[in-house]
Amino acid sequence: VLYRHKERKEKTAMNEKPEKFTLRQWRGIRDMRVNELATESGLTVKTINNYERDIDRLRGASYKNLEAIAKALGISVGDIFLSPTSEKPKYPVKEAV
Repeated sequence: VLYRHKERKEKTAMNEKPEKFTLRQWRGIRDMRVNELATESGLTVKTINNYERDIDRLRGASYKNLEAIAKALGISVGDIFLSPTSEKPKYPVKEAV
């Protein structure tokens, strides 16, 4: 019985999707300030701030902008949390001003 439980647990772990983080969380993980991300992505500080504050604006962003942000953060576009319906991931975020 213990063996089956372990096997089931391993299968669940293999089927889990990698955890995604919000744009602000990724910035915190990479220890980047808003102005640094803006400079490296070629976007304005205002645009980055808007994307971080409003998930709908981020979801409505052009793929080109998402790609530039992801490249600046060293991640893929798919790693950025974009879902409006599920709960935001819980991860301690270092507030970089």
